[in-house]
Amino acid sequence: MKAAQKKTQLNQSSARFESLKRELASLATQTGFLLTGSVQSRFFECSRPSNCWCHDDPANRHGPYRYWTRKEKGKTVSVSLDDEQLALVQRWIENGRALERLLKQMRHESIRAIALTTRKKATETSTTRRR
Repeated sequence: MKAAQKKTQLNQSSARFESLKRELASLATQTGFLLTGSVQSRFFECSRPSNCWCHDDPANRHGPYRYWTRKEKGKTVSVSLDDEQLALVQRWIENGRALERLLKQMRHESIRAIALTTRKKATETSTTRRR
């Protein structure tokens, strides 16, 4: 590839990265709290003797009970949520995911830029192992 063409591609990559940085700055000012994990709904049988309707049919179990679940130091941690907390946690998880998507795009653009400057394909750059 010609040097002029590589320089043009590097300038385009830089422009895309600058655009992503502006988007990150905008997101940072608009975004509130950030969480990782997911929200789950569960239905349970109660511990009463078998005179409760939840024991007759799995479709009649008690619930839904909502939980925020995440990994912490390699272990799954769950926190039960009421309806008000559920709305907050869902919004904060989406905030975290939006930030992660943007950071992933920035990493990808950085890999493209380093591939252009080192004259190696992006796949070679991203799969090179440390020795």
